[in-house]
Amino acid sequence: MKQDGNFRAQQELLSQLREEEAVNAHARAVHRDSRNSWERRSEAVAGNAYEIERDWRQAQIAIQVRAVQERMDREATESPFGYRQDELYDLVHDATAGGSSPALLVAPFVRDDQSGQQNDEGPHSFRYAIRQAWIQSQWSEDLVSLDGVINRPLRNTDLDILLIQRALRDLPVILVYGRVQSSRRVWPSLSAWNIVDAPDLRSVQFTFPPLSIPDADSAGPLRNPAQLAFEDELGTTTAISAALIAEWFHLVRYGRAPRLHTLLAPELTGERRVIAAGLATSYEVAIESGRVDGIAGRVGQAEMFRAAGLRDQAEAAAVQGLVCAEETLRDPASHPSPASLRSLVSILESLGRPMDRDRARVALESAARRSILHNLGWRNR
Repeated sequence: MKQDGNFRAQQELLSQLREEEAVNAHARAVHRDSRNSWERRSEAVAGNAYEIERDWRQAQIAIQVRAVQERMDREATESPFGYRQDELYDLVHDATAGGSSPALLVAPFVRDDQSGQQNDEGPHSFRYAIRQAWIQSQWSEDLVSLDGVINRPLRNTDLDILLIQRALRDLPVILVYGRVQSSRRVWPSLSAWNIVDAPDLRSVQFTFPPLSIPDADSAGPLRNPAQLAFEDELGTTTAISAALIAEWFHLVRYGRAPRLHTLLAPELTGERRVIAAGLATSYEVAIESGRVDGIAGRVGQAEMFRAAGLRDQAEAAAVQGLVCAEETLRDPASHPSPASLRSLVSILESLGRPMDRDRARVALESAARRSILHNLGWRNR
């Protein structure tokens, strides 16, 4: 067969091209395999990093959930109330109409001769007597009784009170609690906060004198009449004390005249006098805050002192009211209340002070004239 040079060159060229294509295909395959291997390695690294991050994130969430759960369990164990703090706040907020009246909380009394578990399980001492004394009182509407909110004695007294204060924050609260010493003596206590909007009176804390518990009846565990009378007396004492603080709240917040000293039994003369003396300061706060004007405040003080049988204090308050009225009338633009001045005239008359009564009548006439002119739209003359 005759060979053609051109044909041979072509065949050699094709062979050379096939060889180059094979080399290039092999290089591409190697590059592709290398790239695929790198991508698989990158995906594995990314997947491994994601799994590590996921496992770490899940571990962090588990740790945080456990910490929150442990904190909630600890709070539930240590808390003197059986609610979360936000639940307790909402409950008391709704019951008191946003704090328009103080909440009355009664905690079972702690017995120092019992363990913490025994105290928590009960029976809970004196709680029933205090609640019944409040419900049966004539002033029961002055506070919102929320019996059962405190579900165990305040065995960690100061810490438990702080927990309750933190949970209820800005709501007005009166808390009654106490301790029983060796089953022989009772130390009642009362703590109140957010009652008066004054820096020195925002929180009130006091402990009653200790009371001796009558001996138990040898016939058995049933309470004898002396013990029942003791519990009734304790309930009445704490109810009156809580009512006294409620009077502060309603006077300073709403300007309502105190009435507790008029609702007590006639034989409680000493208690009425103590209450009147205590409420006199609340009038000072109400006058200073502007909730009650000076004349009405002094007249209210005088009426309260007179009703409680404190004549000297009633005279001093009435005279202060008279001086305040005369000073107020020196300002032509002032308009003292004729009703307050009529009450002042009556008080001075009943106290046997005719000269001061006549001065009060002059002030009343001037105030009445100004009131008439003011209502008619005329300038005072």
